Amino acid sequence: MAYETQNTLVDWVREADYSLISAINFPASDAYSHFWVNYTDKFTWMPMAIVAVWCLLRHNTWRGALVMVLSVALLFLLSDFVIASTLKPWIARLRPSHDPAIMDMLSYVNGYRGGRYGFPSNHASNGFAVATFLALLYRKPCIAACTVAWACGSCYSRMFLGVHFPTDILAGALLGCLIAVIVYRTYNYMYARVALRHPMPEPQEIYDSEPWPVIATFLLTLVLLLMAAGEG
Repeated sequence: MAYETQNTLVDWVREADYSLISAINFPASDAYSHFWVNYTDKFTWMPMAIVAVWCLLRHNTWRGALVMVLSVALLFLLSDFVIASTLKPWIARLRPSHDPAIMDMLSYVNGYRGGRYGFPSNHASNGFAVATFLALLYRKPCIAACTVAWACGSCYSRMFLGVHFPTDILAGALLGCLIAVIVYRTYNYMYARVALRHPMPEPQEIYDSEPWPVIATFLLTLVLLLMAAGEG
């Protein structure tokens, strides 16, 4: 009985995934498609990443900056490399663009279909790891809203392009949040250990200012994406 219930739940989730991805992935105008293709490109958001790192380091001592750099490196190591190299091939769940049951019913932009496996989503994990980590550091609604909006856009783009099921996205987002909490606690622990040996400001003093450069770069990037989509 338990086995039958489990199978029924799995079937229900699969059907829900198929229905949702079919609704999100649709033949769209060139401008709309180009916007999300460019949005999902990691290089599009490189300026925002550079500005975010600069904001994190500018008021730190060199020891505090070193702790932060190591923490950010750990964040991406766990949220990107570990998921891509360990979880995806181990779980081996096909992307919708490679799933024989639905792949021929989806629309693809420029023939892009991604790699073979898609669970969990690296884009979702990376996006929500960054969003959660920055929200915990700054404790400011403005930066949380900005980074969560960016992460949600990244997640939507992957489903619109037909390369991730909604459950891929959900699992990746939850993993990203969990990883961010772990790295944030690790950062506080390492910072406190360094502060015991050297005079260092409290973390809340370092990140008390509003990170307006990050928000401005996010909004500017969106404007440039819209302009590029309109021209395309």
